[in-house]
Amino acid sequence: MIAIRLLGGAKKAVGKPTINLDRPYASISDILDFLTTISAEPRLLQRGNLIIALNDVDSASLQGHNTMVKSGDTVTIVTVVHGGIDYMLNGYHVSIIGVQRIIHDPGKLVDMLRAQHSSVSIQAVNANAVYGEKHVRGVLRIALEAEKRKIMLTNRCETELLIRLTGTNQIAEAIRRAGLEKDIAGCFIAFSQDSKSLHQFERQIKSEFGINDSVLKPSEDKRIWLASMFGFNTKLDDNEFLKYLLEKAAILIK
Repeated sequence: MIAIRLLGGAKKAVGKPTINLDRPYASISDILDFLTTISAEPRLLQRGNLIIALNDVDSASLQGHNTMVKSGDTVTIVTVVHGGIDYMLNGYHVSIIGVQRIIHDPGKLVDMLRAQHSSVSIQAVNANAVYGEKHVRGVLRIALEAEKRKIMLTNRCETELLIRLTGTNQIAEAIRRAGLEKDIAGCFIAFSQDSKSLHQFERQIKSEFGINDSVLKPSEDKRIWLASMFGFNTKLDDNEFLKYLLEKAAILIK
């Protein structure tokens, strides 16, 4: 039996939060085909709009839709919606939200949000430091794994995320490189094991800021800026460039 958890639009498409698939094994693609046949709104299951995790590991880091699932495994499927990217990672509910412009004092804003949402880990960075959603997701996975193994370089996971995103073990330097700034685009990264608290945080951000996830996408300007910061070659293709960014995050030591 394969357990399938459905969140967001995927849950709406099928009409229930969980389904058990009575098969000894199946690929992610097979599971999506099955869900489409029983869905009342198959448009919500378009493959390009889904984040899929196998036992809390993003399938994109495995074999994508060709990833094989066996009986006893849990597959979590989340529909990506405009105005925030939501998914499961290492047992955490995660939200990545791009905003067009920060209008408040950045330091006071982040402190206020953390005080209001104490069960949510919150980080906010300059959108220029984000080379696409996969970049943030990969660095967060590294930070959460460091926390799990008790090898963090800092005492808070959201701070660990910041220093690994910027490739420096100096917090002040990390803030200088990628800290949130007033009047420019930003990125909120929040994660919690409490989905209700995370959704409350999301609702506040979406009600108070101009949401624009396009500011998170890779661009030539970002590539030049990040390459200068890390000393990379700007002629690398997108996949190679992202690989180098994640390697830099992974090998960071005291």
